[in-house]
Amino acid sequence: GAHLSLAEAYAKQGKARAAAGEHLTLARILQKRGQTEKAIQKCRLALELDPRNAQAHATLEALRAGESVEKVPLPTPATIEVGEAEEIEEEGSPVDTAKQKALMELAETLFEEHPVEDAGADVTAFVEGRRAREATPKLTQGQIDTILGQAIDSQTRGAIDKAIANYSRLVEAEVDQPAIHFSLGLLLQEKGQLDEAIRKLSLTTRHPEYCLASHFALGECYRAQGKIEDALEHSIEVLKIVDLQTVQRDQADDLIQLYDSMAESYTAKGDRGKAITFLDSLVDFLSGKGWQDKVMEARRRLDSVAEEGVTRSLAEILEVPGSEEVLASMARSQEYMKRNMLLTAIEEIYRAIEIASTYLPLHLRLAEVFVRQERLDEAIAKYMAVAEVYHMRGDNRQAIGVYKRVLKMSPMDVNVRARMIDLLVNQSEIDQALEQYMSLADDYYQLAQIDKALEKFNEALYLASQASNERTWKVQILHKIGDINMQRVDWRRATAAYEKIKALSPDDEQVRTYLFDLYQKQGQIHKALAELGELVRYYEANNQPQKSLSILKDAIQLRPQEMSLRALLVRVYIQQGMKREAIAELDALGEMQLEAGLRDEAVQTVKQIIALEPENVEAYRQLLDHIRR
Repeated sequence: GAHLSLAEAYAKQGKARAAAGEHLTLARILQKRGQTEKAIQKCRLALELDPRNAQAHATLEALRAGESVEKVPLPTPATIEVGEAEEIEEEGSPVDTAKQKALMELAETLFEEHPVEDAGADVTAFVEGRRAREATPKLTQGQIDTILGQAIDSQTRGAIDKAIANYSRLVEAEVDQPAIHFSLGLLLQEKGQLDEAIRKLSLTTRHPEYCLASHFALGECYRAQGKIEDALEHSIEVLKIVDLQTVQRDQADDLIQLYDSMAESYTAKGDRGKAITFLDSLVDFLSGKGWQDKVMEARRRLDSVAEEGVTRSLAEILEVPGSEEVLASMARSQEYMKRNMLLTAIEEIYRAIEIASTYLPLHLRLAEVFVRQERLDEAIAKYMAVAEVYHMRGDNRQAIGVYKRVLKMSPMDVNVRARMIDLLVNQSEIDQALEQYMSLADDYYQLAQIDKALEKFNEALYLASQASNERTWKVQILHKIGDINMQRVDWRRATAAYEKIKALSPDDEQVRTYLFDLYQKQGQIHKALAELGELVRYYEANNQPQKSLSILKDAIQLRPQEMSLRALLVRVYIQQGMKREAIAELDALGEMQLEAGLRDEAVQTVKQIIALEPENVEAYRQLLDHIRR
């Protein structure tokens, strides 16, 4: 049977623990069939292979006591502990690891409990590694189990053609199990049937247990076909999956972006020779025993020489000639810098540059030393050169990071900031680009280049249409434009900016006060009063009477003869129950109306005073009679 074949294959390969696991699975099956003595023999075989196997001891004790062994956990792929998995993990590549897991998983499915079927009844197909979507299989469950057992047996014995034939029969019968597609894909790859292998392996890239190995195998298939771009896509995905397992969660997003940039960079440059070198380096890096240890050691080295806040990818190890020596030099130079041995650090860096002149972190480290030596012009020149190379390589994200370092040293460098804005826009980092636009415009303002500042604010305003929070950005930018035009006494342009803000943000009371003032300055009194009326109504609606009173009093001081302002103030006084203040204001308003010959309006004003019942109400009644005469 399949388990016996697996046990024999594992034993021949020196994988005692895995072979013992297969014997224990057989022991469980034999007990179910009532063959307890044979089950005990299998336990003894397991213990001969692996004397310290806890599951074997527990299973043997249960069998001798006549108890069910179902409660004894078996070392299935999902439950193998780290120590027990070492035999599998020591295989030559991620593909070998997944291959063994697939075989174990398939062997397990042979002995799952199935519902009793009526003669000729349809069987439920396996799906997602275990059971069960309704399908229309062409085989009975018994036939499926037989063919699957033959496929596993053929594969473990190296009978590739027979294994392919049996797995293919299962696929044709709609037995949809990832382990089957994966195993079949690997066998087809081994036979050189690459197109078919690619089709099968592509089905398992989204399955967690086979994702890494599927991408690895797909990379090899495409590489064998000479389709370097496709091979790169899958190989970079392999490295990304491996690398993400080595970093903290807060570094994951940065790392993903690094690999996305790397894929774009290779595609953009079309450097076939460099791509092939990378593919070969990847296979070499992830092949052989202990590749996981190699990965963790590489990550440790990278992190030890990385600048604070900078995430580096394992791809650097593969792309750099003499990477181990270069990283060692980086570590030594870092130590020299800590000891303030700056000249020695420079010598160490130059030695590493001779080995890998294109490895840009070396040049960044050199710039850091220049900064420590206060050779700022040389440091900036070096940083700018590195940023330009990153940009030429299509790695705009790294270029942006370098430009940020330059701006810390030279914050008023408008050319650097402008370059960074272009890269951020190119990366669709619109919010970050807008932040830099605001800083750039402010820089020009500080340099007294006002027209240039306005130009940059207007460019930012146009870009804000693509921002995540368009309205907030536009209001912020328009405030800047309005403020500059106010300072330039350009009332018309300032008014245009604030009117746009009012349309975007009707609750912006500051803008309304600006507009009231601007309309007055331009002699647009009707608009000014209308704006003030809207503002007073806004304050009333939001229960802010003190603000209404304050702004009206200020407005009256500016335009004491404006009767409509006093009428508005009276209304607010009355609403707030400020009877004495309302009467005083009405008194002043009435006098202004009489002086202007507005007798009818004066009559209405005196009537308002009488309605408020002042202490000297009779005097106002006499005044009313006098006006009417």
